Amino acid sequence: MYFNKRILFEAARTDLPLLERFNYLGIYSNNLDEFFRVRVASLRRIVGSLEPIPTHERRKAKETLRTIIRLNHEYSALFDRTFADLLQSLNEAHIHIINEQELTTDQEDEVLSFFMDKINGITNPIFINSPTFRPEQHLKESLYLVVVLWHEQGEEELAHDVALLEVPTKELGRFLRLRDKDGESYLMFLDDVLRYCLPYIFIGREYAQYEAYTFKFTKDAEFELEQDLRSSVIEMVSRGVKRRGRGEAVRVVYDEALSPEILRRLSDMAELNYRDMRIGGGRYHNMRDLMTLPDCGRPGLRFPKQEPLQMDEFHYAQSIISQVLRRDRCIHFPYYSFDHFLRLLQEAAISEDVTEIRISLYRVAQNSKVVKALMTAAQNGKRVTAVVELLARFDEQSNISWGKKMQDSGINVVLGHEKLKVHSKLVYIGTKRGDIACIGSGNLHEGTARLYTDLMLMTAHKGIVRDVAQVFDFIERPFINTHFHHLLVAPNDMRQPLYQMINKEIRLARAGKDAFIRLKLNHVVDEKMVAKLYEACTAGVRVELCLRGNCSLIPGVPGYSEGLFINAIISRYLEHSRIYIFGNDGEPKYYIGSTDWMTRNLDRRIEVMTPVYDPDIQRELDFVISAGLRDTEQGYYTNGEEVRPRREDIDDKTELFNSQQTLYQYYVAKKKEENHG
Repeated sequence: MYFNKRILFEAARTDLPLLERFNYLGIYSNNLDEFFRVRVASLRRIVGSLEPIPTHERRKAKETLRTIIRLNHEYSALFDRTFADLLQSLNEAHIHIINEQELTTDQEDEVLSFFMDKINGITNPIFINSPTFRPEQHLKESLYLVVVLWHEQGEEELAHDVALLEVPTKELGRFLRLRDKDGESYLMFLDDVLRYCLPYIFIGREYAQYEAYTFKFTKDAEFELEQDLRSSVIEMVSRGVKRRGRGEAVRVVYDEALSPEILRRLSDMAELNYRDMRIGGGRYHNMRDLMTLPDCGRPGLRFPKQEPLQMDEFHYAQSIISQVLRRDRCIHFPYYSFDHFLRLLQEAAISEDVTEIRISLYRVAQNSKVVKALMTAAQNGKRVTAVVELLARFDEQSNISWGKKMQDSGINVVLGHEKLKVHSKLVYIGTKRGDIACIGSGNLHEGTARLYTDLMLMTAHKGIVRDVAQVFDFIERPFINTHFHHLLVAPNDMRQPLYQMINKEIRLARAGKDAFIRLKLNHVVDEKMVAKLYEACTAGVRVELCLRGNCSLIPGVPGYSEGLFINAIISRYLEHSRIYIFGNDGEPKYYIGSTDWMTRNLDRRIEVMTPVYDPDIQRELDFVISAGLRDTEQGYYTNGEEVRPRREDIDDKTELFNSQQTLYQYYVAKKKEENHG
């Protein structure tokens, strides 16, 4: 919730491009939806469970739910105010969002034509008093209009017909752009298009009046695999995904103009109880679609384009495999193009030297070039193994589909274990001239590689490559004994080595020597790791954290964390890379990897941290973390409930420091230097 408040603060900034501010509101809405589907639903299950749960755990869940309810009401009010301000600014930018009551005659004709050409037949009303209506079957996690239909003016509310109409945003998007007029642009929410067309949707029914109100249920996203010896894992996951659509509702958002009686009927249908949230608001909901708000061809409403760079040392005319065999490379996305990794895979798919490719896939793009390269490799006679995590939340069906396609092309598809998610980002390429490996912090996904900051190490270091091969052996045969000499691998071989490195810094500090820990992570919430970092702070270790999301540490607490510095960054790109640096008595240890310091990552997932031995890459990692820690333009304090940007404390005469802009300019300058070198 605190992370999401930082998103709201960015949306409220008047110094950002207008549509980027709308984009932040869309991100906020999307994050909140997932938060309710996953975290709130989990707390709700603890509170309502009939199983024996420790009293303190149930009490903590109740307290957390109460806090979430309070914060959600507070943040919702801030969201509504910000949205209203942005709509006014949009009008000033000559883009107008109009509703069905504000249409001109020409616009009415345009809307009706759109309905006839595009909408008609895509969505159809369902009457809730129909004897065949089943909420658990017919109500999806989609945006709906609840349409109240009057047979005659002045009739009693209980005499109205009530129908549900799904807003077909998946098929048509959320916004209809109307023709410009006199230099002004006009948009409509698809909800309002449907409102205007209600008489045509209910043609043949003689109604005197129509009213339509938006609402949306949020459902529990968790599902358990039904143990069935007659079914494959893929079949069990597929059934689980289908059951998710019939999951229990945990929240309803609705137009607060909706009558209490209709709201009660909707809540009863969804079997909402006292632990669930009914959140009234304005006319529009499911605001994640603000991320797709059209710019109507008007300049200056988005961030200036910042194209990913090409690394000049990866010459197109030379083999990337040969270059990695000579020296380690580290690619920082999205500053550098994901194309470098794709070229590596594409080369491996056709090279006569390559004999084997092994890869772990957690999330992949809709039209994944990664998977297509793997399929090409298999068709060219390479031994290809793809570890596919079927339980990557909300990507289960996509991964099942890709898994089947890969199997059909001759790839050996290994499915992750239901109790041990494979979250590591690994590639192993075996060649006749020597083997190489890639270890990253982010998914092998062309889409997110343009939006998320992530790191990928490409290396031919024999010890690291051998360890990567062993990780794949362990995934395929988890009963074998493994010992890793370089990698830290969860769940068995990560927590203790991390403790040992922190303990060494504690001993150095107590001996009066320089001791430090520098981390760049998404989340730090594991209670044992939090306690360990507090112990390090009290011993005099300098602990510096660059974070994006959740953090259970509070800096500046007397006796606990005077030596702790945290900067939480919300910026143009989603901060997703993980870097871990330990002072180690003057010979720092550097790691990158896929794991956050959360209990699930350290104890219930296969995660990998790789050491970085190349001095040039080490210096670059230092630069990345230092830039993040210095960020005063996009950085936030993380002091419990206090959510406050650092820029508030910078006087007008001091220039703000933006880490992402600095990094992009650094890589541009580096590229120019290489070109002239």
